[in-house]
Amino acid sequence: MLKKLSLLVSVALVAALMLPPQVWAQPQPPAAGPKAHRFYNPQQVESLSGTVVAVKRRHARRPGRPDLIMMLLKTGQGNVKVFLGPADYVDHQALKLAPGAQVTVKGVRHTHHRATFFIAGTVKKGDQVMQLRDDTTGRPLWTKGKRGQTT
Repeated sequence: MLKKLSLLVSVALVAALMLPPQVWAQPQPPAAGPKAHRFYNPQQVESLSGTVVAVKRRHARRPGRPDLIMMLLKTGQGNVKVFLGPADYVDHQALKLAPGAQVTVKGVRHTHHRATFFIAGTVKKGDQVMQLRDDTTGRPLWTKGKRGQTT
């Protein structure tokens, strides 16, 4: 009986270790590529207000992919992960986000691999606004001007 249980546990462990690394990785928002707007429905836009807890750069896991900027927003309903966009776009915006800042974010909730987060369209801090997506289409503004893209 003990040998059968040992064998079963060993087989299960080997099978788990053979899973691709992506299965073990933390869920992250969809790629910030040309089809990223398909996850953003402008008819489902809502607003969140709160305090920035952290702003993080998530390094690309694959060559050629951009680093992503995420923030953790403390709201009255708890903490919410907010996807802002690729670092090379967000870093060049006039509005700089830092922990402790009071902001209002307009965007949509999205669930990806059982993780729910908020995809930002605009972030407002005081009278400054960081525009990340087109209000009408939801298309990311970082795709404007790229070859083969329509705006």
